[in-house]
Amino acid sequence: MSTAQLEKTLPTEALFDRYHVGWETKDAELIASLHSADTIFQLHDGSEPIVGRAALRAHCRTLFDTYDFSQTMGRRLYGHNYWVFDWRMVLSLALPDDSRFVAHVEMVDVVTVDADGLVTAKHVYPDAQQMTAAFARAGIAR
Repeated sequence: MSTAQLEKTLPTEALFDRYHVGWETKDAELIASLHSADTIFQLHDGSEPIVGRAALRAHCRTLFDTYDFSQTMGRRLYGHNYWVFDWRMVLSLALPDDSRFVAHVEMVDVVTVDADGLVTAKHVYPDAQQMTAAFARAGIAR
């Protein structure tokens, strides 16, 4: 069996698939259940990290209630205790006149996983220029 074939069978790939369903369906319970109790979730946009499963669950609920977004999947790289996910956020935002526009923000997730198969940390790196421009256009101060 080749290295490429072995990489396709890593447990992190199966975990990513379950995890991604949580984000696609905006299921805060599912997402939180796949994180360790002491997990760290950090969007690297100047925000403070979210620490702990309960805080992550609450953060996801607020995120899903506040923003209308979806994901366009890109490249995924898997290791035995991590994955890296290159994706595009497709975000529908309101303009000050209440019309809407769609913004695209390139993102990269770096996720670590413990021996129990739980996410211990998720670091999300947005394209800062794209994100700043989208929120500024919508009149959202961040």
